Amino acid sequence: MHLSADGLALIEAFEGCLAPVPGRPGQFTTYRCPAGVLTIGFGHTNHHPPRFAEGEVWSRAKCRAVLAADLRLFEARVRTILAGVQLAQHEFDALVSFDFNTGGLDRSSIPAKIRAGRRGDVRATLARWNKARGRVLRGLVRRRAAEADLFDGRVEEALRKAGALRRSAGPMPQKAERPRPPASELARRTRAETGAIVAGGTAAGTATQAPDEGAALLPPLGIAFGLIVIAVAALLIWRKRRLLAAEWA
Repeated sequence: MHLSADGLALIEAFEGCLAPVPGRPGQFTTYRCPAGVLTIGFGHTNHHPPRFAEGEVWSRAKCRAVLAADLRLFEARVRTILAGVQLAQHEFDALVSFDFNTGGLDRSSIPAKIRAGRRGDVRATLARWNKARGRVLRGLVRRRAAEADLFDGRVEEALRKAGALRRSAGPMPQKAERPRPPASELARRTRAETGAIVAGGTAAGTATQAPDEGAALLPPLGIAFGLIVIAVAALLIWRKRRLLAAEWA
């Protein structure tokens, strides 16, 4: 499977061929995207060849040739990451666009969700990949929304959003941070375990008041029980934290 004309149109609309050289028609130089990544042409970075130096100048023809080579690379990545999975053309196009922009498809939970038949969860997961340098960036928000539309088969809406971005938002950020679940979500999912830790601590604290000298010589049963409850609850919180972090991205 290869990128379709719709997928290419979406990527080109978001990326653009930016930074034309004044007085030199058809020539383009490097620039820093909003995420601070050195970029040239249609979103090409030094993450993969051909490498380039700051201030280098490329022709439009070279920009297009490099874009074509880049897209072959990311098409191959998507095919490898989702080997054995039947994807619709619009799904494949959306994933190529996402990976081209973030390089993060293999670090996300999206492939696992698709394999598990949870395609309906992909939109919300895509939307979380909207930050660079610790900030939510408008360009990433719009691109993730367009990719979600494309993944869901709403091709015209996806292309409309991509065109709107090119008119209003400037360069596309070429880096997106792996999303982290908010503390509120972790607290919600570990409420029971947190309560167990509090209960165990209370039991342990109550048991420290030994009624006589003989009882004080041995670890009170309440302390031992409380410590076990605390340890088990802490282990459950740690495990849920790891699972949530994997699921969230």
